[in-house]
This record gives sequence, structure tokens and C-alpha cells, in this order.
Amino acid sequence: MDMKKDKDSKDKKQSRKRLPERYWYVGLGLLFLLSIYLRAVVPFRNVFIGDAVRFSSESDAWYHMMLAKTTFLHWQRPWFDPLTNFPNGTPLHFGPFLSWGVALLSKIVGLGGSDLHTVDVVGAFWPVIMGSLLILPVYYIGKEIGGRGCGITAAALSVVLPGQLFSRTVLGFTDHHSSEILLSTLSMLLFILAFRSGRLLSFRTLRDLSSVRRPLILAVLAGIALGLYVDAWSMGILFEGILLIAITIQSVVEHYRGRSGEYLGIIGAISLFFAFLMVIPFAHSYNRFSLIQYSLFQPSMLLLGSIFCFEMAVASREVSRRGLSRALYPGSIAAVIVVDLIIVVLAVPELFNAVVYGLKTYLLPRTGGAATVAELSPIYMDLGRGVTGIDENFPGVIRILSPFYIAIIGLGMLVYRYVRDSKAPYLLIIVWSIVTLIITLAANRSAYYYAVNVALLCGYLASLVYARAGFWEIEDVLARSPSNLTRDVRPERLASAAAVILIVIILAYPSVISSHAIARYSVGPNQDWVSSIEWLRNNTPYPGLDIYNVYERPPEGQYFQYPETAYGVMSWWDYGHLIETIGHRYPNANPFQEGIGSKTAGIPGSSPFFLSESESEAEDVLTRLNESRSPYLNARYIMTDVEMAVTKFHAIAAWSSIPLTRYTGAVYQPQADSLVPIQVWMPEYFRTMVARLHFFDGSEVEPQDPVAIAYTRVTMPDGTPLTVITKSPLIPKSEGELESFINESLSEGYNVSVVSRSFARSPVYVEALQHYRLVHESTTQVTSEGNRYVKTFEHVPGAVIKGRASPGSRVVIEVPIMTNQKRLFIYRQSNVTDSNGEFVLVVPYSTEGPVVGGTNFDTAPIGAYRLTVNGTSREVRVSENDVLGGGIVEV
Repeated sequence: MDMKKDKDSKDKKQSRKRLPERYWYVGLGLLFLLSIYLRAVVPFRNVFIGDAVRFSSESDAWYHMMLAKTTFLHWQRPWFDPLTNFPNGTPLHFGPFLSWGVALLSKIVGLGGSDLHTVDVVGAFWPVIMGSLLILPVYYIGKEIGGRGCGITAAALSVVLPGQLFSRTVLGFTDHHSSEILLSTLSMLLFILAFRSGRLLSFRTLRDLSSVRRPLILAVLAGIALGLYVDAWSMGILFEGILLIAITIQSVVEHYRGRSGEYLGIIGAISLFFAFLMVIPFAHSYNRFSLIQYSLFQPSMLLLGSIFCFEMAVASREVSRRGLSRALYPGSIAAVIVVDLIIVVLAVPELFNAVVYGLKTYLLPRTGGAATVAELSPIYMDLGRGVTGIDENFPGVIRILSPFYIAIIGLGMLVYRYVRDSKAPYLLIIVWSIVTLIITLAANRSAYYYAVNVALLCGYLASLVYARAGFWEIEDVLARSPSNLTRDVRPERLASAAAVILIVIILAYPSVISSHAIARYSVGPNQDWVSSIEWLRNNTPYPGLDIYNVYERPPEGQYFQYPETAYGVMSWWDYGHLIETIGHRYPNANPFQEGIGSKTAGIPGSSPFFLSESESEAEDVLTRLNESRSPYLNARYIMTDVEMAVTKFHAIAAWSSIPLTRYTGAVYQPQADSLVPIQVWMPEYFRTMVARLHFFDGSEVEPQDPVAIAYTRVTMPDGTPLTVITKSPLIPKSEGELESFINESLSEGYNVSVVSRSFARSPVYVEALQHYRLVHESTTQVTSEGNRYVKTFEHVPGAVIKGRASPGSRVVIEVPIMTNQKRLFIYRQSNVTDSNGEFVLVVPYSTEGPVVGGTNFDTAPIGAYRLTVNGTSREVRVSENDVLGGGIVEV
């Protein structure tokens, strides 16, 4: 009787009409609105400030917008930029997809107008559009592997996962990454659909195109999406590798299962050929087979991949047609790979070398200066406070419940399902997930790829739990008659389903909170930098070349011909794009990591310049940037900030392969039974150009609070070398006391150094700089001495002051300088007369105002120089023309 009741109830329940399946799209619509809210509404006021659009603090966004505006104005995408890496210029490796996408959309939104503000607005929303549209391919991929529950869960996670995925798809982060994420995911979806619908595709069925129209169309669309993805990022060939691995393995599996693998090779050949067609317009033969530049490498790899897929399809047909042993197919594929590889190595060794270089780039850890780039560090690296890249990108209520680790379980379940069903879509997602996991482990930046896989794998695992908990039984009742939920579903089913949903919400909650915080506190570049660069643009001579023009790359072996007015701005590479895009000036070094150089390798650039421990060494570095031009034009302005002098100083040293311990480090002082670390700064640090400029304004410095330490080097049981202080440090009251301490410590067999506890107070005498004058500083004070966050210096020949006095006399010249922030300091320089009683002083400041065509400086002397010789003083005035032209002033 009870069985009959249950059957009647079930029959009644099934007889009720379900809601149309389209109601699931309401959920997608809500997720889309949530994405817009998090990515655009929350950070809106941080990006749109009055009439200005403030793009991301990550300066590549500003550079992409410059390219988009140039494309918008000229309907031509530039491929060479002579204004960066000055005075050399650089070929551009950024993909054209973003430039053309923003330019075209701006024309549509602006109704064909040419307002650059429209481009700014469209560009700011571009990553939001890309990130929000990502919901669709993620949902449909999830639906393919685990049903609608998997799809909606994966789509929801793609909206809220923080870290690299979210931050690169938020308002104002107009970089190529958001396009990469959407296009790579879309291409994977289309390949999955093509594989699922194309199992009957073969050379024989191609005779009747109408019967295989759907998989062929999907293959073409997949190829177009893949080609556009490569057009967004030159190294997007990575996803061709994912596809070829999956097709090769699946073809072998199909034969072992007694099925033909022709369809895989045909789909791969067609799609890669269409990808080749999408890339070939941007392939530049002068770049040879460069992996990073748009060159012959990308179309060659796509065409070779297409040929390889065709070869696999032919091999599959022949093995099946001739009734050969299934075991012969893997051998035939291996033979094809070996033969193709030999042909490539012998015929085009450059192409093979580029592939090897690419594998090293993805898989090997960075070393030297590249190891200091935060986004290239491994995702498991401790970022401080016990937080890793995994915690930032995939936060969990507790670490073990991070989506990163949950996805590993989901991957295992998907592998199990593939072993059981051996369907191509499953294998493609498995290979895709494993490859992106590997590159993410190597470089934190790649988490924006792997986050999509994490969303899908967590969604797949969630779909299995939903089914186990009876969620779909509840969903069916709700879709038919919500009012009968408690009558038609057993209470324990309701409880378990509610518990599962609650657990999913709790697991996703940390991601929502993190993403909201990223959006809320998303800000543009440091305001001290922005104001300093804007001052540079408005108060320095126009260098002659506009940033929105299209410039032709010079012929091989030749240099770009600059106008005589062109000049460079020396700073650390982090700020190069901002100097160019906001300041319209020409940086010597840039975030392409060009112009950095190396002191140990003798390569001129920003690293050896800022590490130079004498002015003559620094001048030599600037001269060697281009020996056919004046060093005062190679780098006319120098911009420093407190980060370069302190927190980024380790990176400056690393790019020159110089140990940081030469300049600063910890010494350990015994206290009771422990060793207490003390941060000290070595004399070599205070002789570097970055310290002399930023903390001492290029003026002469007498020793300030020196500390003499005697120490020895010991090795701890774990092999760690330590510098241990062996006696109480001395703060000397006189040179004699210091000399006595040094001699005594040396006689006892200890090492001795005179150090400082502060990076802004030199323990040793430092000479004045003769060719660098402070012309502007930003508002934020960073030291008790009054130093500001950003300082701008002008590199000048300096006025040459000549005079006579008795031989061996000390000559001192000084002048009070008032900065634009009303900070007063004394520029001081001294010398000693030679055996003939002659002296020469070269001073960088003029006592007169700016001249037409020169720098409109707002930091200047507030009086005449005072020259003192043997206790006798006199005033000296110096004209601006003498400073700019190296004029001689006789006294």
C-alpha cells in the first residue's frame, strides 16, 4: 500500500509541468550583475575622478591605453616605440587585440567621433566586460562536464575568486590579461563542443558536409578564438600545446578502445589552420622566430600543429582501413613526431630554439633581477606574514579548505571519470588544468589562468556532492510546484541539501570578501609619482616626438634618428611607462625590463647608474647609453623615490648581480643566550647615486652619527652564515677615538666597519655631485630630515668656477636652496687648491631664474653662492646659461 502511495505521489509530481530550463539563465544574469557590481561599481570613484580616468597602478595598463589611442587616431597599430628604452627604442611585443578592440568599440560608442576621453572610458571598462563575459564560457564548460549545477557553481566562482583573476578584470586594469582569460576559455569551450559533436567526423563523412556541418563550424570558431587569443598575447601558443597534447593522447586512447580517432585530427587541423589565418597579418619577419615578439614563430607553430593533426588523422584512417593492430598507432604517431622534429631542427633551428626557450621560461624559476619581480615568483612562496600566493588567489576559511586544494580533489575525480568514459572533452580539461597548474606553481601571475580551472574543478566536485545530497530531487520539485516542497521531499533530504549549500557558501565567502576589498581599495599609481610626472610634462622642454604618432622601425643594424631636442629620463624600470604615458617624456628603462643594464657585466642602464659609487662612474654610464649623443641628453632628468633608495634597492643590486650585503644587512649582537639582529647600512650604500641624490640632494655630506662595529663571521649549525658583533659598538666622539677603536679591533683579529643605523644618515664623508640639481619634489614627507617621496633632478654640465689661492687651501662653496615644498637645505661643495694654487668647482644651480627653452624649475637658490677660502668669503653669482652650457666663471 505504501509503495503504491509513493508511486502515486511520484506520478503526480512528474505530471506537474516544470518551469522552462531557461530559468537557469536568471542565475547567470544575477551573476553577471554581481560581477559588474564588484568589478565596476565598487571601484568606480577610484577610477573616474572628475573628468580624469585613473588607470591601474600596474603601469602596463597606461601603456596599453597609449597604444589604443594611437590606433584610434591613426587606424594603424604601432609596432615600434622610439620613445622608451631611450635612446634606442623598442619593438613592441604587446598583442594588437586589445588596441584594436578598444579603438573599434570607442568608435562605436562615440558614434564615429575622435574624442580621446571616450577611448579612456571604454578602455577602463574593457577588463570589466572581459571578466563578466567569462561567466558564459565557464558556465557552458561546467555544464558539459558536470551538468547545470557544475556550470552555475563554476560561473559563480569565476566571478568572486580574488587575486590575479579578479584584479586583472577590474575597472581600470586595462591590460591584455583580461582578453587572454576570456579568449583562451572560449577557445577551450569551442574545442570541447567540437569534440563532443564531431565523433562521426572522418575523411569519408567530409564528402557530405551537411551531415558534419556542426563540428566543422565549431572547429572553425575554435580556431578563430584561438587565433584571437594569440593576437592578445604572443606567447599564447601555450594553448596550442595543450590542445595537441590532448588530441595526441586521446587519439591513442580511441584506437585502444577500438574507435577511430580521425575526428580529433580533422578538428585540430581545421582549427589550427584558421588560427594561423588570424595570426599571419601580425607576423613580422624582421623579428625572425622570436617567442615574445610577433614574428614567424606564432604562424609557424600553428601551421606545423595543423599539419601534425592532419598527419594523425591520416594515420588513424590508415590503421583502421587496413585492419592493422591497434598497437601500431602509437608507434606511427611517435614516428611522425620524431620525423617532424628532425625536419624542424635541421631546417629551422631558430624555431626549435624558441620552443626550448619558451619551455624554460614557463617551467624554470627566475634568477637574478627577474627573481625580484613579484608576479613572477612561485605561487607557494611566502609573501610575508605567513601568507602565500595560494592564500591571496584562493582564500579559504582555513588554509586546507582553499579552493586551490579542493580543485585538486575535483581534478582527481575528473581523471577517474575519464578513465571510465575516455571522452575527449574530459581529457582536454584535465590537460588544460595540469598545464596551467604547472605554470602557476612556477609564476604567481599565471594564477589568472588556473583560477578558471579551479572554478571548473570545484564546480565539478560540487556537482557530485549536490547529486549525493539529493539536491536535484529538490530542484525538480521547486521547478514544478514550490509549495509542495515539504510534502514531496523527505526532511532528511532537505536538511542534507541545505547543509551542502551552506557549506558551499561558507567556502566561497572568503573569496567574496577578498574580491570586494580588492575592488574597494583599487587605486591608480602613487599620487606623488603622478604629480611629479605631470610637473615634468608641464615644466620641461618638449623633446620633439609625440607619443601618439606611429613610428617606423629603423632598418636592421641602424638606429632610430632622433631630433636634436630629444632627451631621456632616468629612473627605475617600474616607472618607465608612467613617465612616457603621463609625462610624454622618454624613459631610459621600462617595465619591458629594458634599459636596466648590469654593473658587473658592464652594460649601461638604470641599475649601474644608481649603483655608481662615484659621479665619474655615473657619467660614464650615461655616456655609454649612446656615445654619439651628449650624456646630458641621453638622460636629462633623473627621477628617484624612497622605494628605489630603500625597499626596491635590493632589486637594483640584484639586476647587477651584486649581493645586497655590500650595502646593507643584519648584524647580530649577543644578548644573554640569543643573537639579536640589527639592521645597518654600509658606507658603500651612501656612495651610491640613488642614496646621494634622494637623501642628500647631491650635496656634500659630513659623517652623521657613525657607529663603529667589530665583528666576525660565523656559520650556524644549519649552515646559515651570520655576521656577529664581538664587542660593544662605538659611537665615536672624535676621529682619534674612532681610529683607536679600529686599530684595537684589527689587532684582536676582528673585522671592522663604520656603519649607520639609518639609511638617511651617512656615517662617512660623501662628496658633492657637480652635475645634478634638484628641480622638483613631491609633497609626501618620508624622513625626519624632510626628504620627500619623489624627487626630480636635472642633469646639467654645470657652471665651472675657477680661482686661485695658496696651494693646499680648502675651498668651500655653498648656497641655500628652497624647494617647491618650502624645504630649505644647503648645497655644499669643497675642493683643495693644487700645487699651483688653482682650484675648480663645478656647480649645478644657477642663481638666476629659468630661461626660455629650459626647465621651468621651482626649486632654486634663494641667494648667491658663498665661496670661502682660508676663512675669507665672497659672493658668487652664476647664470642659468653658464649652468646649461658649462660656462666658466672666474673668481
